[in-house]
Amino acid sequence: MKKAVLLFLALALILSLFGCGAESKPNNASGVNTVTDGSGALLAIPENREDTAIASVYAVSVPFIVALGLSDRVKAINVKSRFWTDNVEGLKNAGTVGRGVVDLEALARLSPVVLIHRSNDPKTVEAASALDIDVLCITVENLDDIKSTLNLMGRYFGAEERANEVCAWMDEKFAYIASIVETIPENERVRALVMGGELGRVAGGDMLQSWMIEKAGGSCVADDLEADHNWTDAGVETIFEWNPDYLFCTGSTSLDYTVKGLYEDSAWSAVNAVKNRNVYQIPAKYDAWDMPGISCVLGTMYMLRQMYPDYFSAEELQTQIDEYYSFMFGKTFSPEYLGYDLEN
Repeated sequence: MKKAVLLFLALALILSLFGCGAESKPNNASGVNTVTDGSGALLAIPENREDTAIASVYAVSVPFIVALGLSDRVKAINVKSRFWTDNVEGLKNAGTVGRGVVDLEALARLSPVVLIHRSNDPKTVEAASALDIDVLCITVENLDDIKSTLNLMGRYFGAEERANEVCAWMDEKFAYIASIVETIPENERVRALVMGGELGRVAGGDMLQSWMIEKAGGSCVADDLEADHNWTDAGVETIFEWNPDYLFCTGSTSLDYTVKGLYEDSAWSAVNAVKNRNVYQIPAKYDAWDMPGISCVLGTMYMLRQMYPDYFSAEELQTQIDEYYSFMFGKTFSPEYLGYDLEN
């Protein structure tokens, strides 16, 4: 009898897993509300979901937490810059359970209800689960991923209305971008590449930064290169062979080179982007617009502005920047404060 019960429970679990689609849905078969996270794992929604303590070492989670109004629930967080702690009240006094890698001792001591983490780190999921802490994994490499993550977190934390609002805002902005790109003749389209923190390190075709190039009307020269959503060492010689018309340097990490240095390096002088002085670091210094999240709208618009200035002016971009910060933070910030210059 016991074996039959166990077999029935196992079968019910398998059926529930296959029954869940891409969006989070209640598991009506068991009567327990569940979500399917970015790794495909099935998680029960906390009973007191509007008061769920959060921790994360994954800096990518921060814009989602802020956009959904969850910052007052954060016990520990990893931020890319002080911009977030300076401007988001709920993050100012948050502790830490590590930077990228989880400090299990600190995690056990703070004991949040849930750890928000990246989807491709099963060892951390297992370790945190052993501490009786739920792990909500997220994947954010394109607009569909970002919207799925917003909906996932909205349902898990009881912020569905705000999640819908943010998704609708992003849809509106990318529709606006598409309307501009449609006016650009095919014979004016350019080829582009996003470089990482080291020379020769690039965003492959499966990364958000490359997706942004395509949405901005460009053609990503590294489209066929994939490395499980990670920066990859293509090598300088490969970049020379690709010969992109535009080079964008990531703003999400520090660079071991400079735009000026590329212009002054004779080895790079034959690359179209360098020869025509079309190398740019993606803004902004204190809030990277190419980091996965809602600000990728701005990163895409910035690429559009640089690649096709005749179709999208600096003034139009600045208007969109102000709208974004008003939507996310309820206020705007000066270019000097954020660290960007649309004229260069």
